[in-house]
Amino acid sequence: MATSIAINYRLLESIRDEPKRMLVPISGYEKVTVKSLEDACEPIKDLLDYQLKGYTTVAKMNSSDPPDKLTQDESASIHLYTMEWEEHENSLYMKLNQTLRLADRLKLKPWFKYLKLFLTAFFKLPPSKDTLVWRGVREDLSALYPKGKEFAWWAFSSCSTSIDVLESPNYLGKSGTRTIFSIQTNSGKLIRAHSYFDNEDEILLPPGIYLKVVGSLNSGNGLHIIHLQEIEPPYKMLADPFDPSELKNALPPAKPQPYTVNPQKEEYNPSTSELKPVLSPTKPPSYTVNLQKQEKYSSSTSVISKPSFEKEAIPLYLEKPTSVAPKKQSPYSDKKLIDSREYTFTN
Repeated sequence: MATSIAINYRLLESIRDEPKRMLVPISGYEKVTVKSLEDACEPIKDLLDYQLKGYTTVAKMNSSDPPDKLTQDESASIHLYTMEWEEHENSLYMKLNQTLRLADRLKLKPWFKYLKLFLTAFFKLPPSKDTLVWRGVREDLSALYPKGKEFAWWAFSSCSTSIDVLESPNYLGKSGTRTIFSIQTNSGKLIRAHSYFDNEDEILLPPGIYLKVVGSLNSGNGLHIIHLQEIEPPYKMLADPFDPSELKNALPPAKPQPYTVNPQKEEYNPSTSELKPVLSPTKPPSYTVNLQKQEKYSSSTSVISKPSFEKEAIPLYLEKPTSVAPKKQSPYSDKKLIDSREYTFTN
C-alpha cells in the first residue's frame, strides 16, 4: 500500500523550462522490448543515484495487486515515477522530464525501455472523468502565455482536480506571486491508484500535449489565472507505445445485445398489391403485411398516376446475436476534444 505524503512537488514543477519552439516527435521507444521494471531501469541506472535500486524494489512491492488490468511492472513504473528522491533534483520524474524537453532526442535513448513500460501503463488507464484540471507555479508566467497562443508541453504534467488543493498552504497559498493554469483536456489519466501519493487525485497529462490559451485573468494579490484548452496538434507528437488494436484484442469481446433486429425482406405481388416476406430456412417465419393500394389523380391531365404504396407495418425477424468488435480508437483519449471557444474572465 502507498504512503500518504504531505506535499506532491510535481504539482509545483516549473513550466518555465518548457521549450519555446516546436520539437521533433517523441518516438523510437515504442520499438523496444521490456521484460520487467528492473530491465527498464537498467539503461538509466548511471543517470540516477544509488536510490534507484531500493526505490524500484519498493515500487514493485507496493504494486503487487494493481487495478485497471495493469501488470505489476506496469503499475510499478507509475509508482516509481511518483516517488520523491532525498534530493529533489535527483528524482526520476525530474530527470525524465528534463530529458523530454531537450531538442536533442538522442539523449532520450537511455530512457526508451522505461518510457515503453511507463507509457504502456499510462495508455491502458481509463480516461479521467475530470476534463478541467489545475496546475500552478510560484511565479508570474502571464507574459509567456498571451491569448490565442498555441504551444506544446513536452514533459509529463501533474495536475489536480481541485483548485483548492493548489491554494492550500502546502502549495501556492493565497498570497504572493502565483500563476494557476486551468486546463480543459481529455487526455489526462487519474494515477492515484498506482501512485506513491495515495491521498490526492493526481491527473497526469502526457508529453507532447498541444494547448491553446483561450483566456487569462489578473485577479490581484499576485495571482494570475490562465485558461488553456487542449486542441488537435499539427502533427503526431508522441508515438503510441503499442498498436491500439493489440489492447483491443487483449480485452474481453464486447457483450452482444440480446437480439439483433433487422427489417424483413419482402417481395411485391402486383396482382394482389401485397408485400410478402421472403422466408429463409434459417430464419423463423414472419407475418404477411397487406398494403392498401392508393390511386392518385392528376387534376391537370386527368390521368391516373402510378400507384404508390404506404406500409402499415414492417415485419421483423430476429437473428442470433452476433458479437461486434468495438470501433478502433486510440487509447490515448477515448473522447473527442472539446470545441475551441472563447472565455471571458471577469473580476
